[in-house]
Amino acid sequence: MPNINKISKLLSSKMLRSRFMVEVVCIVLAALLVFWFAQEYDAFEYLVEESRKHEDWELDELFTLLMISAFAFLFITIRNGRYLKLEISRRLEAEKEISTLAFFDSLTGLPNRDLCHNRLEHILIHAKRSSSSAAILFIDLDRFKAVNDTYGHDAGDYVLKETATRMSKRLRSDDTLARIAGDEFIIILESLSSPNNVSNLAEKLIEVIEPPFIIDDNEAYIGLSIGIAIYPSDGETAEELIKNADTAMYHAKDSGKNTFRFFSSELDQQAKTKLQISNQLRKAMERNEFSLHFQPIIDIGTHQIKGAEALLRWNNALLGNVRPDIFIPIAEDIGLISAIGDWVLLQACHQNKVWHDAGYSELVMSVNMSVRQLELENYAAIVQTCLTSSKLAAKYLELELTETTLMKDIDVTIHRLDQLKALGVSISLDDFGTGYSSMSYLCKLNIDRIKLDRSFIRFIPESKDDVITVNAIISLANNLNFKITAEGIETLEQKLFIDSTIVDSVQGFYYSKAVTAANFELLLQQPSVLLQKVH
Repeated sequence: MPNINKISKLLSSKMLRSRFMVEVVCIVLAALLVFWFAQEYDAFEYLVEESRKHEDWELDELFTLLMISAFAFLFITIRNGRYLKLEISRRLEAEKEISTLAFFDSLTGLPNRDLCHNRLEHILIHAKRSSSSAAILFIDLDRFKAVNDTYGHDAGDYVLKETATRMSKRLRSDDTLARIAGDEFIIILESLSSPNNVSNLAEKLIEVIEPPFIIDDNEAYIGLSIGIAIYPSDGETAEELIKNADTAMYHAKDSGKNTFRFFSSELDQQAKTKLQISNQLRKAMERNEFSLHFQPIIDIGTHQIKGAEALLRWNNALLGNVRPDIFIPIAEDIGLISAIGDWVLLQACHQNKVWHDAGYSELVMSVNMSVRQLELENYAAIVQTCLTSSKLAAKYLELELTETTLMKDIDVTIHRLDQLKALGVSISLDDFGTGYSSMSYLCKLNIDRIKLDRSFIRFIPESKDDVITVNAIISLANNLNFKITAEGIETLEQKLFIDSTIVDSVQGFYYSKAVTAANFELLLQQPSVLLQKVH
């Protein structure tokens, strides 16, 4: 597609030449008309006769007046021509500036969304005529928000410009790099010979962004998540290719970020399913589609139910029963997890109070916290409100967080946990051993309990490595004065192994799956069902 500035200059130049030719033709015609009039009516003789009639008229003065008028007219014409030239130059500059603002990103100087779309349509027309391929790379910057929030918007602008510069150096002259949104870029590859070339380019782009960005003598690191769509296999229109490349980019993010993924029909179906779940989730609370199930937690010493873990369930009229590992991450992505988490906490507290009033006054209710909830400055106040509303004593509430949540922002986490502990609730670290907790931070955290992840229990006692790992984790927790719960007990052999350790409580399908509140109360009323398994 021709450059917009060149088109503007070309059109303006043609208009200027056309206007000049029209003016020349008009002047020549006017001169011919005056000459014909002078010849037809013998203007010169008329002037001579008139000068004779009026003795005060001098012929030489008359001609002098005509010459002065002619020079004045010539001067005015030249001056007007210069003014017109200056005005045209101004308009050309204005058109150039307008086209730049309309089609180019003011920060990076790259084509913007509109120009990118136009170029893509032009390239697709050419590709269709020549039966060739083209490719779209949809790029999103990983960790850019953290850099922007930490160092400020000026630093963020620097990173965007430097990123554009680095990526431009890896592209061919006929490739298009555009900035279409805050930290999103698109690369259009024309005349694609092989998908392998796209893979190689994606790897080079990721590699060129790896070196740190120096901001005020500090090193900042970002990454690239890249989605790739190929014409014509992944779409035949600009809109379809961009949408599919965007879908592939999100899959790259879900795969760990700083990588690339090609679009596929499976990804498209996943994206549609995710959108459908998102839409239904937004209305789930007002439709009362959520419910809580409760899994018993068994005290190894007394063989009694000592508590319950509240687990969220969702039954939707359109989707049916949706697994928590599917809808909870989506709820986090669309910003609903805090509202859902608050509902879970309130309902769990009320249910535990009901059981306390029924005579099971020592039950501890365990509720999971999300990273979004822990980020809230007023989360401790929300917990207090739930306790006050349900009239449940704080010591009978245990809040669980994962290692990933713990290490999201360790300083904020420590502060939030201190606030929660001040209320009198207990804190447990769920899925322990699967994350990357620092031992130095574990010592500083206000944690009461760790929960051994089921992945370590699954192959015990057959797996000697898992036995060694579990014993090491138990020893570490004991040295740090943490209580220990083993999750995922499903077989007698696993139960016997855990019984031989200093673990104080267990839960898992061997004892009971998560059940409704009514069925949980039956377990409380008829503990013999569980006692047959714990003995």
